[in-house]
Amino acid sequence: MPRIPPLLPPYLVLFLVIAYAVAALWLGLTRLDGIARLTESTTQNAMVTRDLEALLNAVNDIETAGRGFALTADESYVEPFERGRRQVPVLLSALRDKLRDDPSDLALIEALVPLIAERTTISATGIEKKRGAPDQPYPMAFGRRGKETSEGIRLIVTQLETRTQDELARVRQTLAHAMVEARRDLYVMAGVTLLLVMSLFMAVRRLRSFIPIATARSRGTVPIEPAAMPEERDAGLRTYLRDAMLRAQVAAAAAPAESSEREQLLSLVAGMEKMRNDHRKIVRERNPQPNEEPGIVQHLARLGAMYSRPERLTIRSTIDQSIAIADARKQFLVFRSAEWALEAIMLRKRTGEVTLQLNSDGDNLSLRVHALTDHPEAAIGLTPKESEEASVLQLDVASLAGTFVVGDGPTGIFLELRLPLAG
Repeated sequence: MPRIPPLLPPYLVLFLVIAYAVAALWLGLTRLDGIARLTESTTQNAMVTRDLEALLNAVNDIETAGRGFALTADESYVEPFERGRRQVPVLLSALRDKLRDDPSDLALIEALVPLIAERTTISATGIEKKRGAPDQPYPMAFGRRGKETSEGIRLIVTQLETRTQDELARVRQTLAHAMVEARRDLYVMAGVTLLLVMSLFMAVRRLRSFIPIATARSRGTVPIEPAAMPEERDAGLRTYLRDAMLRAQVAAAAAPAESSEREQLLSLVAGMEKMRNDHRKIVRERNPQPNEEPGIVQHLARLGAMYSRPERLTIRSTIDQSIAIADARKQFLVFRSAEWALEAIMLRKRTGEVTLQLNSDGDNLSLRVHALTDHPEAAIGLTPKESEEASVLQLDVASLAGTFVVGDGPTGIFLELRLPLAG
């Protein structure tokens, strides 16, 4: 049997496909995680910028409201002052959460806290003094300090905004670079996929080149087998007569009782039985001293040899030599079932082995025939003719308290027959 060459063996190509799939999955997930982190960082920097602008606006509201109330004593300035004072703690807390991973930015946020508190105190003090003496001019005791505080707040906020914008620009640049690398990876994976497909195609073609293909016959021609020996012709005719009688018996059993159809079928069965006896008489006249009638073991051995094809298809038989079936009907059912299975397998298999097993547990005998199909043009599933023949065998086996199971599919076909030895 020729060996498959080491060039592009299918299992190596399969290993490469699996390794490529794992690597592609790992690389894709890594790229997605990196892009997700960069996108999250971009969103966080944008939120920090928004919160810094809101904080600066709140501080401006506090400062403007304090000055406006000190100059005019108009109560409408109190509302923006209170609104700004309420917003400042919330915005500071949000900025701490967003910048907690950067110690330098967090230190700047903490530096804002006393400055904003002082700015708020200055404005609140001015408002209270103006309310206590509305006719008195506003004292400028905190004027210079208030200006320095406001400038310090704006300076820190500007520094934070500059750092945030620089970080945002860096993240966007990194994101653009990651997108370029992801696009490059897609091109590389597409090329590798094409190479693997081509390698798999070449491996399959090389493997198929070592499987012998049946020679195509010309359309309209039928191969004629050599004439069989008289013993083989007698065995074949005996099988056909027994098979026809079996079908007639099944049909008679299914016909209504005491009907003309049943009577006709029983008459047909009797005629076929007479034909079988006449054929047996002819065989005895031709050979007055016949050899011992072969048993089921010999029948199955001959059947396996008949269906074997040298260097192509092998019937691997495992037969219990001690099995002896006294009932001729059971012996025929075992033989015909095995023959039916081998006929079905021959249409679907070109090379390899077919398993044929016959064994017994003392009370029952079991027959199993199994093979993996490899003919690409064979139809999946039994043909109508095969189904009809299997149905007849199944009915007759069931009448003897046995089981007849057939399985077929894209990977193989099998037969399992079980019959009681006694009875």
